[in-house]
Amino acid sequence: MADFDSFDDVFSFNLHYAYDEQTTNKIIKNRRSIEQQLFVDRLLKALGIDQASRVYPPRSNQNLRDLHQQICESASPDHHKQSLLYYILKDIPIDNPKIAETFANSCFLPEKYKIFIDGIWCLDRCRFERALDYLTEPVLTPTFPEEILYTFCTHPEQNDPTLPVAYYQTVSPALASYKVIEAYFTILCRLSITEAFFWSRQQGELRNRALLQNLIHSVLCDTEQSNRSARSVELINLPLNEDEEAFFNAYLAEGKGRNLPGAKDTLVMRGIIIGQSSIIADHGKDLTGRIIDGINWATVKDSIERSMVSTKT
Repeated sequence: MADFDSFDDVFSFNLHYAYDEQTTNKIIKNRRSIEQQLFVDRLLKALGIDQASRVYPPRSNQNLRDLHQQICESASPDHHKQSLLYYILKDIPIDNPKIAETFANSCFLPEKYKIFIDGIWCLDRCRFERALDYLTEPVLTPTFPEEILYTFCTHPEQNDPTLPVAYYQTVSPALASYKVIEAYFTILCRLSITEAFFWSRQQGELRNRALLQNLIHSVLCDTEQSNRSARSVELINLPLNEDEEAFFNAYLAEGKGRNLPGAKDTLVMRGIIIGQSSIIADHGKDLTGRIIDGINWATVKDSIERSMVSTKT
């Protein structure tokens, strides 16, 4: 087994090794992009090494030696220390691709530790698809699942909405943070209004109301007209229960949603779908006359007004 406590053994390939400027700047940039905390920062904190941003990335060979010493002097289990050293060795430029692998093998680092480090290293390096492959391996016990999901959902360089969904469906993390719930719900809204709606029902009544509000807002504030049209049709066809229906109507008629683009149109469209004449009568006169999904709402408005006149006579 390799003597991981010895800097000379771990970095025998170059005892004077130091991070180059390009690698250092990239790591700092990536930390800034994910709310000033890399996943390796969390691992360092778990070992009792505070203020991770001051020690990683190490700016010089001496800084690297100091970091190695701090890791080795931690009271944590050896596998945790070895995992962090494995992470650091993965930072070595690509012309030495087997250094980290050789170290892991020499200290018999368990496969699940190695896979997890491979995953968070890729996540810290914005290699999202590869990170997903590692972090959804069945052998792993979910670690930092909410933080990982949140990163997949919100990282500015991660634009594929299917990745967070794949992670969530594979790992099935229990979500306690509303920030994470809201971020994941935003992704679901991009993919399917109906699926997002049914998922919101699983989050408890209070959160369900807040998420339903977000759902309505995401549809009516969609800037792409063709996309908004299809999503609006999906929205007004949702199988709302009695309480959800009341909230939907109150939010668009009297609440903060009343000033959203097409709020009145949406109310009337919903009223027509469910055959609720009172909603149509109350809000039909306010239709904007736009053409939505092939429907000329000026014509609908005229029909409603004629119907209301006929009813009165």
